[in-house]
Amino acid sequence: MEGILKKYFERLFNENRMSHAFLICNTSYDAIKEELLKILSEYFFNGKFDTEENPDLIVIRPDNGKIVKENILSLQEQFMTKSQINDNKVYIIACAEKMNEYASNSLLKFLEEPENGIYAFLISENVNKILPTIKSRCQIVNISSESSINLLDIDEEVKSKSLAFIQLLEDKKINSIGYIYDVLNKKEDKETISNLLQILKCFYRDILLYKLQGRIEIFGENKDLIVKISDNNNEKTIINKLIIINKYENMLEYNLNISLFLDRLIIGMVGVANE
Repeated sequence: MEGILKKYFERLFNENRMSHAFLICNTSYDAIKEELLKILSEYFFNGKFDTEENPDLIVIRPDNGKIVKENILSLQEQFMTKSQINDNKVYIIACAEKMNEYASNSLLKFLEEPENGIYAFLISENVNKILPTIKSRCQIVNISSESSINLLDIDEEVKSKSLAFIQLLEDKKINSIGYIYDVLNKKEDKETISNLLQILKCFYRDILLYKLQGRIEIFGENKDLIVKISDNNNEKTIINKLIIINKYENMLEYNLNISLFLDRLIIGMVGVANE
């Protein structure tokens, strides 16, 4: 993962697509701490800062396995005054899935009325335990590690469909809409589409990893396809495709019309390639 998260935020910053709240999925705070602090230093604070003494950075961790309402209320109280040192204030919630119902609802109120100069980073190893209303108010950053997807748990037919979908998307671009049901069924269920998005996300992450570092973590047996797509896409396009996949993964639970959902996904993926 090293370097990929930074590239991701660099692209968001350069394209002015930063949010006031980020939900970083399928990883732990400790796993990304060093890289995340570098990102904060470069894009949110004035250069290097002391994480232990900086009053503008608060990290909330579970106490006895959970994060409670009082933790969030204390956070809000500490953020009532403007920063005297940096331009911004940042709070990080490690293991965000450990928030109980009361803590989640308190955080939701904080997220609903964002103040200028206050940024949230929620880190979660299990995004399914995060309230959908919280997810809808965050920019999803899902640069997954290998452990975030277990290919053995996904049906071989779904994997084959997903790879065929990727190849169709890359070869036919916007015309993929006319051929989509050559590789998918007309009435795919949400679980299948969710698994398809998981595979797309990890496949394009492998493409980005190959582009940046010349290595592949998960789909080594598909190296030829990864090299081909890497050669045909620049770094910016690959990162933007990952952003689109993350966006639509978060939107899936709110979409009842799968056919329309897939059409919009294709349009989004093709659109970033043409930017």
